[in-house]
Amino acid sequence: MSKDASERSKTVMQVIGIAGLVGIMAMLFHKGFTDISVIWQQHSGPDFWIALARYLFRNLAG
Repeated sequence: MSKDASERSKTVMQVIGIAGLVGIMAMLFHKGFTDISVIWQQHSGPDFWIALARYLFRNLAG
């Protein structure tokens, strides 16, 4: 394989890797946003912050 083809394949793999990371991050942000909005709907005022803290501590391990 020539050096030019090797460089192109590396660039293509980097683009695929970056696109995959962007996809994963988008899914994580979407999940977090929907979870927080559900907590927001269920709890109002200062109860929201307490419920959010409970949710975050409960989900630290995954």
